[in-house]
Amino acid sequence: MFDVLASRVIKKLEDYDRSRDYQNVGLVIGVTGIVGNRLADILLQSDTPGGPWPNWNDDYPVKYIQCDVSNQEDTQAKLSKLTDITHIFYMTWASRRTEAENCQINGAMFHNVLSSVIPNAPNLRHICLKTGGKHYVGPFEFVGKIPSHIRLLLRICQG
Repeated sequence: MFDVLASRVIKKLEDYDRSRDYQNVGLVIGVTGIVGNRLADILLQSDTPGGPWPNWNDDYPVKYIQCDVSNQEDTQAKLSKLTDITHIFYMTWASRRTEAENCQINGAMFHNVLSSVIPNAPNLRHICLKTGGKHYVGPFEFVGKIPSHIRLLLRICQG
């Protein structure tokens, strides 16, 4: 059971399965970006929902894996070994010239990650796909080409 408050999902403590014999392990794809890096910081906090999250190294608690997720072979070679993953946080996005190219590369990257991790992570419980402004305003190629609704409303009101 989840409570949704201000676009944040918080799992109630009584809903956690205390009988499980594994610890939550998050894989943050895009950890070097602004959102992914901050998420990694938050996951390390003791009061983060879903925790406690493991701390492999007290000096530097995040283990970085350099991986080109646009390359299926590289993704398979590096991520298929991660058998303890319980959560995937997909925080990356690649920009291309057209919306069709954006869809192709980003779909392929997401597929590469999932097809590499899912078959080898028996405790996988959750996949989070982070989306941004592009998902709300439409393709970048249309920015500035569609009239503002404010100007349109003013014309309608003026008759």
